[in-house]
Amino acid sequence: MRHLWYTTLVHSSLRTDNHELITVMYKPNYIISPSILSAVSEIAQIKTLVERSRVLPLNEAQMRRQAIVRMAHTSTSIEGNKLAEFQVKKVLAGEKIAGDEKSIQEVKNYQVALQKIEELSVSYTHLTIDKILQLHQILMKGLLETKKSGHFRPASIFVVDDLGNGQEILRYEGPVASKVPFLINQLLLWVNSSSMIHPIIKAGIFHLQFVSIHPFTDGNGRMARLLTQYLLYRDGWDFRKIIVLEDYYNRDRQGYYNAENMVQGKRYQEGQDITTWLEYFVGGFLVEAQKVAEAISSIGFDKIALKGGQVFLDKDEAIIVDFLTTTGRITSQDVQDILGIAKRTAQLRLKALVDKGMLVSQGKGPSTYYVLSN
Repeated sequence: MRHLWYTTLVHSSLRTDNHELITVMYKPNYIISPSILSAVSEIAQIKTLVERSRVLPLNEAQMRRQAIVRMAHTSTSIEGNKLAEFQVKKVLAGEKIAGDEKSIQEVKNYQVALQKIEELSVSYTHLTIDKILQLHQILMKGLLETKKSGHFRPASIFVVDDLGNGQEILRYEGPVASKVPFLINQLLLWVNSSSMIHPIIKAGIFHLQFVSIHPFTDGNGRMARLLTQYLLYRDGWDFRKIIVLEDYYNRDRQGYYNAENMVQGKRYQEGQDITTWLEYFVGGFLVEAQKVAEAISSIGFDKIALKGGQVFLDKDEAIIVDFLTTTGRITSQDVQDILGIAKRTAQLRLKALVDKGMLVSQGKGPSTYYVLSN
C-alpha cells in the first residue's frame, strides 16, 4: 500500500487549538449491534478481573515492558517496518543493531511518542490540534521533510495498492486538504465532549474517522493507533497498560485494511454507517483483552514470589518503574528530572528498587543506568 499526494490545494486559515470556530460536532452514524453489546459486556467483565488480580510489581512492570516492545514492533510493522521483534527490543533498550536506518528511526520515534501519550494520559488532558501536530512531529522526526512533519498535508492524498508489474489500484481518496483542519476540529470537539459514550466505542469511532480524514502526508495509521491508545489510557480502559491492540491488526493486516475500507469506500464521505467497523474493532479488543487476562493469570501473585514475598512500591517508585517500562532504561538524572529531587535522593530511590529486586544496575560511574530485573 502506498500514499500519493499532490500539491494542488490551498491551506486552510483555521487556527489550531481553537474550537470557537466550530459550531457543529462530528456525528458518527452507527448502531450498537448484539455482537458489539456482547463483546463490550465481556470486555468489561475481563477488565474487572484484571484490575482485581494481584500481580507483583516486577511481573507487572515486565509485562508492561513487553507490551511496549510489541506496540512499537507491530504498529510500525503494519506500515512496512522490517525489524524483527527482538531487534525492536534492542533498539528500545538503546542498543545498536544491524538494520536499515529508516526502520530504526521509526521505532525510536514510536518509543518517544508512547512516552508522550503516557504523559498526556496522566494529566487527563483533552486532545487538541496542537497536541496532535506535536505528536506527529515526534513520530515522523527524520522520516519526513520539516514542512510535512507536524503539519497537515497541503494536498490531495490517495491510498493505492501495488499489484505488481507496475500496476496499482486506488484503495481510498481522502478529503480535500483545505477541509482537514475543520474535520479534525469537529472530531476533537466530539471526542472531548462525548462523556456518555462507552470509552471502547468512542476509541473505535475516533480511530476510523481519523484514518478516514487522513490528515498527514504519512504516518496516519501510526497516529490513529497511538491516539486510540491514548484515549483508552485517559478513560481508564488501559488493562494495566499491557493490552496491545496492534497485535490483532498485525496478525491479519489485510483484514484490518478491509474493515476500514468496507466503511470508507473509495473516497471520503460523511454520514456512512460505521457499525461493521465497530464490530471488527470491539471484536479485536475482546481477543486482546482475553490474552491479557490469560497472561496475568499465568503469573498471578500466588504463583510467583520475589525475594520471599510481595513487594510494595510507593508513589515515587511506581513513577520510576512506569517511566522505565517505556524507555527500557533509567539513570539517576532521569529520576531527578521526573521527580524533581536532588541527585543523592534519586540515587537512594534507585538503590531501594535494586534492594527490592525490581532493578539491576548496568555500567559504572557516571555511565551507570538501570534496567528491569530478570
